[in-house]
Amino acid sequence: MKNIAIVGASVGGLVAAAELRENGFGVTIFEAGRSVAGMYGKVETPFGVQELGMHVLYLTEQHHYHLCAIFGTDAFHTWTGPSVDLGAHHNFGKSFFGSVYPDLRGHNELDTMRLEVLANKSGIYAPTNGFEAVVSRFGAEAGRKVYAPILKKLWKTDAELLSADAIHCFYDLRRVVLWSKEEADRIKADPWLDKVVANPDQRQPRSEVFGGRMAAQFKHHAGDLGVRVQAWLERSGIRMEIGKTAEVRNGHLWVGDSPLDEEFQACIVATPVPPLIPKMLPTMDSLELSIYYFRLAERMGDEFPAYYMLMHDDRLLSSRIVNYDAYKAEGGQVGPPVISVEVAHRIGSRPAIEIIATEVRKVLPTAVITESYLLPGSLKVPVPSISNGRVIDEATIGLDSKFEAGAFYLTGMRTDKGIFFSHHTIGSAYESALDCARKLS
Repeated sequence: MKNIAIVGASVGGLVAAAELRENGFGVTIFEAGRSVAGMYGKVETPFGVQELGMHVLYLTEQHHYHLCAIFGTDAFHTWTGPSVDLGAHHNFGKSFFGSVYPDLRGHNELDTMRLEVLANKSGIYAPTNGFEAVVSRFGAEAGRKVYAPILKKLWKTDAELLSADAIHCFYDLRRVVLWSKEEADRIKADPWLDKVVANPDQRQPRSEVFGGRMAAQFKHHAGDLGVRVQAWLERSGIRMEIGKTAEVRNGHLWVGDSPLDEEFQACIVATPVPPLIPKMLPTMDSLELSIYYFRLAERMGDEFPAYYMLMHDDRLLSSRIVNYDAYKAEGGQVGPPVISVEVAHRIGSRPAIEIIATEVRKVLPTAVITESYLLPGSLKVPVPSISNGRVIDEATIGLDSKFEAGAFYLTGMRTDKGIFFSHHTIGSAYESALDCARKLS
């Protein structure tokens, strides 16, 4: 039996392990922490247990099949169709609930922006940085005046210094709203423009949304996910070693005192890449992501008809508002009405909770905040910069040659490659497992 190492007991790592074990491979999972399933945990706050951010998984049927085997069919609530991902955005001092993409229909350069988008129907697209990416997709007017400032606001870095895939990280900036739904439906018949032009009414999509993906959420009564995973490991014969940190050293990937390529024929790294490079990590461009919780006097109801709102306005510090009451799939939020605000900021420069509360009141004027809480810890997130990508590439080059048939894969969050959301990491891990099985069979 050929043995495969999985680094990271994230949801993606577990799905990859399940696929490989089903294909007859020996699988060992190495997890640096003490818990499984990545960030899909809970935190204690003064007003009850809350989630870390917005915890919805975006899955294909194959991903869902494996996750049901791992956690049990009763662990999830699932939904499909337009309600899979209802996002909003805030810019120009206004909230837009029709689409997560920038809505520029009220912009004074609207006619020019429309012409520039239509002029690139050939779909020639080979950007080398974030600025070229937005100008190539949306033209000089929208790219320079709208999209580049949004990128700089989020990542505190000029768009020219960001990777071309930065438009896929945290904020989905692949499309633009420039036309009414009827006009957009007609224009999106062109394959390239379909990738650039956004539908202004997300509840009425032109065709199947997200390729038929479903959304899944862990139910409250799912209990300790680690207990469920442990039972699955015992049933499936997969070994998991907890508290084992992986590290790139001397051109090999090590766990403890041994390089993995001495024992395993393949490896899938389903965890963020930068922690694998401890000597280089302090030199990388990074931000902190802090989470603020606000208890409200009343639920937002129809006044906030979205799961989350991306804060495009560069006059505000907030990055994203998560509306738990809207996306809870089990008939509404359990407990008091709570929203959370995520703020990406420079390391050591966390905004005061009073500042963020003021921004919430500005964006959601009907919200009455009764209690506030700032999560003590924060998440360090590498900026999707060209320089960060270069550091990671240099540190990991040649690792694939150490494993049989070059079966080595990096599938964890990597901002410079646009691997950020759950469907990126889970999908990448699953596809890597399929390719790994093909190579080693």
